[in-house]
Amino acid sequence: MLDFYYVATPQGQQLLMFLEETGLPFRRIPKAKSLAMVDHWPMDAGEPLPLQESGAMLLYLAEKAGFGLPAGMRARAAARQWLFWQKSFECQGNRTAELFSTLDKQLAEQAYLCGEQYSVADIACFPLVSARGARLAAYPSLARWFHAVSQRPATQRAYGREMSTSVPDPEVDTEAGISALAGVLP
Repeated sequence: MLDFYYVATPQGQQLLMFLEETGLPFRRIPKAKSLAMVDHWPMDAGEPLPLQESGAMLLYLAEKAGFGLPAGMRARAAARQWLFWQKSFECQGNRTAELFSTLDKQLAEQAYLCGEQYSVADIACFPLVSARGARLAAYPSLARWFHAVSQRPATQRAYGREMSTSVPDPEVDTEAGISALAGVLP
């Protein structure tokens, strides 16, 4: 079970999309002060594992779920490259046209960022494109990709929930979760 400390940001949406896509069991803890998670059933069967930073959490979840990272070494490297590239997307707010052009070029001859397989890179980039609110008509390949990802049932579930009004799970000991995160939260 994952305790998902949700913050209504593109990074929070990335993780929510991934969790909805994979069906990993999670409890949403809304109105968190910082985006984080605690995996109570970590892959090494050890103590609960607290995590922070959306990219690190996405990679951990991809490995845990066996989803979103292609099998081949080159495709896996490409997925990681686009996952990390999206971090520059977050920081380059005034360069939307250049960033959209880069995505459009990458998508010109393939369905998804890393080829024909939907990956963690697509999940990482989608909320950032969505948050820009820009018109995509000038970027036909990006527009096609955006439409395809937006039609996925997991994306619709992730965007159909208003997390900020969610009622906390009474079974969740929020104080214990916060103390478990003490070692990773700044």
